[in-house]
Amino acid sequence: MIKVNWKKIKPFEKKPFALAAMGVLILLMAVPFIIAAFSSLVLIPLKMLTAVFIFLTLAFCIHIESRMIQIYMLLGALNIGLFCAALIPVSPGITVTLFTLSVIACVISLALCVASVFIKKNTEYRFKEADRANVFAGKNVMLFAPHEDDEINVFGGIIEQYVKNGSVVRVVFSTNGDFHKLGKTRIREALKVAERYSIPKDNFIFLGYSDSIEDDSGLNIYNCRGDKKLTSHAGYTRTYGSRLKKPYKSRSFTRNNMLLDIKSVILDYKPDTLFCCDYDSHADHRALDLLFDEAMGIILKENPFYRPEVFKGFAYSTAWDGKRDYYSLNAPSTHLKNPSDYMTETNIFNWKDRVRFPVAAESLSRLMQNSSSYMAMMEYSSQTATDHANGIINSDKIFWHRRTDSVLCNAEIQATSGDPSHLNEFKLVHSNDIKNQNVLPLDGVWTADSQDSDRIIYIKLPASRKISSLVLYENPSEQSHITDAVIILGGVKYNTGELKPNGAATVFVFPPVSVSVIGIKIKSFIGACSLSRIEAFEEPESEKLQFIKLCNKNDDFCYDYFINEPGKEEFTVYTYPAQDNQEFSVISDNEYVVCNEKNGVISVTCPEGESANVTISSKSDPAIYDCVRISNPDERERGILLIKQKYEQIIFSPAMQWDYYRGLIRRLGTYFPFLNR
Repeated sequence: MIKVNWKKIKPFEKKPFALAAMGVLILLMAVPFIIAAFSSLVLIPLKMLTAVFIFLTLAFCIHIESRMIQIYMLLGALNIGLFCAALIPVSPGITVTLFTLSVIACVISLALCVASVFIKKNTEYRFKEADRANVFAGKNVMLFAPHEDDEINVFGGIIEQYVKNGSVVRVVFSTNGDFHKLGKTRIREALKVAERYSIPKDNFIFLGYSDSIEDDSGLNIYNCRGDKKLTSHAGYTRTYGSRLKKPYKSRSFTRNNMLLDIKSVILDYKPDTLFCCDYDSHADHRALDLLFDEAMGIILKENPFYRPEVFKGFAYSTAWDGKRDYYSLNAPSTHLKNPSDYMTETNIFNWKDRVRFPVAAESLSRLMQNSSSYMAMMEYSSQTATDHANGIINSDKIFWHRRTDSVLCNAEIQATSGDPSHLNEFKLVHSNDIKNQNVLPLDGVWTADSQDSDRIIYIKLPASRKISSLVLYENPSEQSHITDAVIILGGVKYNTGELKPNGAATVFVFPPVSVSVIGIKIKSFIGACSLSRIEAFEEPESEKLQFIKLCNKNDDFCYDYFINEPGKEEFTVYTYPAQDNQEFSVISDNEYVVCNEKNGVISVTCPEGESANVTISSKSDPAIYDCVRISNPDERERGILLIKQKYEQIIFSPAMQWDYYRGLIRRLGTYFPFLNR
């Protein structure tokens, strides 16, 4: 796949230019035939067929990331060939030779395309998956995606885990992704993905809002007045679906309605596990993130006994625009393209605090074509989703856990200065203009007045509660940092010391104290004295071990693992939740593959040509374990796999060709809607 600079390419994909360019190229195609009708040159039909076979060869062999540039290139090449055929005199012998060579090139290209089907053989991951029913079975799961294809970008690899473990999985799409008027096409594609994942179509729920809904001034629907009725770029004013799937509710495009639908769909099904995108670089993602958090805040206030698990993740920096590192003998985990200690979209989430879920075996392969995620992406050909698979498919899926059991959701909050009213909301950040890509979402944080020498926040609970944990999030701005504060719980005081920077959660755990009033006094700070969120819990976050996963020295999760060529390597074990001083037992089913554990480090020696299924178990809870296949293939086997990986994106298989050109046709449908009916 030939990559392009999208900033430079975008003007050439806009409708006026695209229609004009294609029109000119197609009209020019008629000129050589007119010339040929009056030409005395010999074997012109054969020459023109030569141009056609060259055109077909290029279509097989050259693929450009921009489908419109692909069209310009192919039509341009065909035009040049036809003009040469009509204008350049060539002897019959040379004409026949060129025709023969063009046919041979086309046949070879076709043969390579067909033969590439077989390179998939023996590239699947082969290992015995650990039983993680305690994590993935018996759940009622709801995953929120802003567009059709984001369920793969954010959740691909773990959707399969929940489905095959018998959990009920529902995917809710907040928009139809119709900015380019492909909404019904994307709904149709999403329903095909539901089939791929063996999820009932009724469990794919479309709220039916348009993509990038704005008012006349360009303000996104999230930032608009709640009852203001809007019209989308695609011309819609109400939620809609397709012939195969109705929208969740029929409503006008307003902020209040979108919030109501998110709240209602959660309460309709009361999932015990919720996933949603976070504050991504796309306005639709940001709107869903903030409206989801707002809806959750309302739900938690109104339903004191409903406390689901909530996980938030990112579609762009960890997937769509993620590090393109798929092709490796061992699947790498999710790594940021630009490494950072925290997620720069909001600064709030520390990278080391991420929750890393093991992905399903079927989502892993040394070639993309065997991956369930890649096959699902192929259904989204209108979005050219597979072009981004290199950054999307990883050996883990990462999220940040959001607790929903804070006792402060119905508390009254006052402060000696500033507006503290947002401090007990579920929503961590807020922005008055979510389209602004250049600033952090800092609106809604509490900031003490510069003249306020007390800097105290008072929190009054509806009733006395036993508090054993308190969490402070400071202002995400790097120019604001609290260096010391005092937490006052009844007659007990705790000095916080320095809070974590960049708005990350600083967690304090202490013996339970029964109180109805909590006070927080900021003693010292740098820049502004500011907080974005306060949480308090009756119980500290559970430290009960849920799962473990073997990691190599690069911190990549291991599944069907090729050990380094000397045959000796050391591994560590990822634990969720993080465990200190955890001890493990390790067993190999091959006496020639020797495993040892010492101080949490697992050493494996595997001679060339040998392999073993290695089981790592927690000594404190043997039911929590991991299974990994470790092997040491010879240089020839490694070389063959590397060659296959090198050429997978050069020699497209029939399925990949179909995906590519179906995507090309569907992209043309943005200019000619009848192509997508």
